[in-house]
Amino acid sequence: MLKGRGISGKECTASIELLNTSSSGINWFPSEKNPKDFKVVYENRTTVLVHSTGKKIKGVEHLSAASLAFPNCEFAVYADELPLLDGSAKIWMNELNNFAKPSEKIYFYNSKNIEIKINDRYLQFTSGPKLEIQYTINRFGYEFTAHAQIPSDLEKVLSARTFIFEQELPSANLSEDLRNCGVLLPHDKLRFDNEPAYHKILDLLGDLSVYSNALPLGKFIVYNGGHELHHTATGALIAGQGS
Repeated sequence: MLKGRGISGKECTASIELLNTSSSGINWFPSEKNPKDFKVVYENRTTVLVHSTGKKIKGVEHLSAASLAFPNCEFAVYADELPLLDGSAKIWMNELNNFAKPSEKIYFYNSKNIEIKINDRYLQFTSGPKLEIQYTINRFGYEFTAHAQIPSDLEKVLSARTFIFEQELPSANLSEDLRNCGVLLPHDKLRFDNEPAYHKILDLLGDLSVYSNALPLGKFIVYNGGHELHHTATGALIAGQGS
């Protein structure tokens, strides 16, 4: 069981259970009759799953990304909100490692090319033989760019912490108790160069894998993306799966 502050600022806990080794991913609503009958929404800077019964689970993207390192395992999570911990997915990966050993294997699928633009933000996906992600954040006079190949760079991606710019604090309405659950830019020291851009890759992977523990084969180029853009892309990619 992991404990900590969630994005709401409240103390929350999450229990993990290994269900079996013949399927993969996270069973988000294991207590429900139809656990996969849910929709994904973006709410208060995080990804929220809403089951058809009305039950919600907040902040799922980091655990979802961590589960990619365990392609032959299906886990159940019991929580209403997941703790942010240190703001990365590394601790989630370590927790899953108590039940199974990580693998370099990842499930992939083929999908059609897509391009989504929202004002100055965009996401482009071009199908190809391997998964590559180029992610750029350009805000408040600061620019971070990261390039990752999956699965070879997955561990680095999982260790990147969430962040917020100082200029966003007044409108973010975040609890002071979340101070150690991520990075305050530009003041806090980064774990490695371009950590914020690597964290956005983490968020993208987590959002892509919420419905299934598989990723599209191809190259992403993302500029100033976010969860809302990720979810729009996920729907398009799943619709184009096998194309």
